[in-house]
Amino acid sequence: MTDQPDYTEASAIFQKSMQDVLANLDKVREDAKKAHEVAIDLQIAAQEEMHRIEREARHISQNYIDKHRKEFEERIRNKFLLSTTKKLILHGMKPVDIMAVLDVSQKMIAQAWDEVGFSKLGGHIAHVAYEDQGRAGKVIFYREDVMLKFWYEFGGGLSLAFVNVPTAQNWTTETHLPVEDRLPILNFIGARILRDQANGYRYEIKDSEINITL
Repeated sequence: MTDQPDYTEASAIFQKSMQDVLANLDKVREDAKKAHEVAIDLQIAAQEEMHRIEREARHISQNYIDKHRKEFEERIRNKFLLSTTKKLILHGMKPVDIMAVLDVSQKMIAQAWDEVGFSKLGGHIAHVAYEDQGRAGKVIFYREDVMLKFWYEFGGGLSLAFVNVPTAQNWTTETHLPVEDRLPILNFIGARILRDQANGYRYEIKDSEINITL
């Protein structure tokens, strides 16, 4: 009869192995639990740090706004005043009156003149604008101390347009300016019309008109 195998030793080894595994499993679980707790702590710390950063950012932003509020308000105010100054200039208000009404500086008046397109005319600065009414309209002459409007109409043939102006005899009566100003102003208007509206043409100053012609 064959001898039966002795499993006692094998059983003991198996039992020992299982105990080791279980003991190790407990350690793994304990380590995992600790790691999870650490992860939660890190997550909480990260959230607190984010909240701190957000609070600090809001504080910095508010401080920046408070610090620069006056600068922002001044910038907005100056932008509005400059825009209003340009509109009043183009409505014919004199700079001294604009300065009194808006309480703006001479520097802002000069900036407005520059942005509108004023340029030097003798001892003055001047600008020309146009009101289009189809086949006719108005040429508007601006100087820092006066605004004049002259009627124009389109011509035919070689003449592109005629700008009606006071004669030398009527100049002072109609414009309230000395007759010595007449030719400098009319030449300024003629040159501006060529630059703005009639490139390639020329102008002729006649007794009662500026003729824009080829």
